[in-house]
Amino acid sequence: MSRSGLHAVYLALAAVLSLYAWALFALAFHHDGLLLPRVNAPGVDYMVFYSAARDVLRGDEAALWQAASFTARLNHDFAAWLTAPLPPHPWVYPPPFLLLLLPFAKLPFAASYGAFMLATFAAAAAGATAGATEGTAEGGAGRGMRLGWLALLALAPATALDVLAGQNALLTAALLLGGFGLLPRRPVLGGMVLGAMLYKPQFALMIPVALLARGEWRALLGAALGAAGLAGGSAAVLGLPIWRDFLHWALDGGAEFATWERAGRLLGVSVHAAAARLGAPPSVAAGLQAASAAGAAAAVFAAFRRPLPPPLRLAVLLAATLLAAPHVSPSDTLLLACAAGLLVQAEAGGGGAEVPPILPFLLWAAPFFGPSRLLVTSCAAPLLSLGVMVQAWRPFTGRPRHLPGLNT
Repeated sequence: MSRSGLHAVYLALAAVLSLYAWALFALAFHHDGLLLPRVNAPGVDYMVFYSAARDVLRGDEAALWQAASFTARLNHDFAAWLTAPLPPHPWVYPPPFLLLLLPFAKLPFAASYGAFMLATFAAAAAGATAGATEGTAEGGAGRGMRLGWLALLALAPATALDVLAGQNALLTAALLLGGFGLLPRRPVLGGMVLGAMLYKPQFALMIPVALLARGEWRALLGAALGAAGLAGGSAAVLGLPIWRDFLHWALDGGAEFATWERAGRLLGVSVHAAAARLGAPPSVAAGLQAASAAGAAAAVFAAFRRPLPPPLRLAVLLAATLLAAPHVSPSDTLLLACAAGLLVQAEAGGGGAEVPPILPFLLWAAPFFGPSRLLVTSCAAPLLSLGVMVQAWRPFTGRPRHLPGLNT
């Protein structure tokens, strides 16, 4: 089959996956299980975000760290919304995320859930399109690129699963794409946007590596200011004790943390989770995760140090972010869909190697390779992240040149 024919086949398959993912979301409201897998209810993870922020508004921050009673309250408060009681669903985020959630907590749950998902989608669209069209004329090419990124974010199966769970992958994509997209024009502001990744610190591990490799000192200052501003703002608004309690939970959560790890973390798609599901002892799984993080950092440093075209550098960073993070949800594979867009963008601009048609499709389908005890599906997300890196480092078509889009 010709390359154009393969593209057509994979585009059709990608469209089917998009329709299936959004159908899962639509049917989840009726709880009928017509399409597998059966979903408890839409917005289950957002129930955690919402309830935690409401606790803060009531001045009951201590309730956040009592995992068993917190989950019991979720099952009580959302009994009419859920189809079955939830397993342990504790609050595990640092205080800056609470600060971002407070405005949404003043709304009724359904309105808050919808507003949060719309706001994070708008942020992701602004971050991606602003970065992708940086350096392009305001003509057809710029508009076409902007529409392409809007379509990618709207149709990606990972976006549908993010909305279904009520998770924050869109917010993560917004900060990473938007922050790096701002660096050429406004490095301090771009750094401050990247510093906001303090809300989900395991996804911020590669940011300083990239900025150091590029010698982006102003951006590093901005990132420090952004992170310090969020930390200080959360302490000022929520009080210092909430930071003390969070650090105690994160460093010495005891039996409650172990319960969450079994019920939640091991259902993710990180290297650690894959190794644990395949039978590796905890020490081996932790060692493999540490080795993956070190390898990811080396790849990011090399990509940002050498004259790799900007879209390819950012694709490497997004893939490495997933490899390095000790906890990754299936919806977080939205970063792989964005990496697919960057690879295709680089190829179209003449600065990247020809992309095998199957690779963008597999990156698109990544959220469906969920947790299991099968070797292929358990390791899918890490292997696809490696695939992005290999593709980015393949020989270029011609000499690397200035490419429109996410030029850092």
